Amino acid sequence: MRTDREPIAKRFPRLGDFAAVHWQGGSLGVDSGGVPGPTDIYIHALVTLSPDARAEIVPYYQWEPAAADWDAEMSDQLRPLLPADGTWVSSDEFTEAVSTNKYYGRVYLDTASGTVYLDVNNT
Repeated sequence: MRTDREPIAKRFPRLGDFAAVHWQGGSLGVDSGGVPGPTDIYIHALVTLSPDARAEIVPYYQWEPAAADWDAEMSDQLRPLLPADGTWVSSDEFTEAVSTNKYYGRVYLDTASGTVYLDVNNT
């Protein structure tokens, strides 16, 4: 479990100056011993937005309730860090803004706590 801010802040600047982060990342797939090349990576992160970032983000996007299985891929190490009784939502526009053009996946937000869950990869 990582808590260093710089890798997440650098890759996802739209999150603003967030208050805290817990994240995991790694290589997708299995190394087959073939020709070396770019490595595809995944990032799963819980990011606590600063109050200012939350106040800016929540009213700006149109939100939909997250699917019932929105957290199916979340690791057992991140799951205990979820806010209690979160109300999770998603927005295609917010996902696009946060992900930039380098990462794909889903981005979810608990509007009450200002916690963002990133479930993204660069493939």
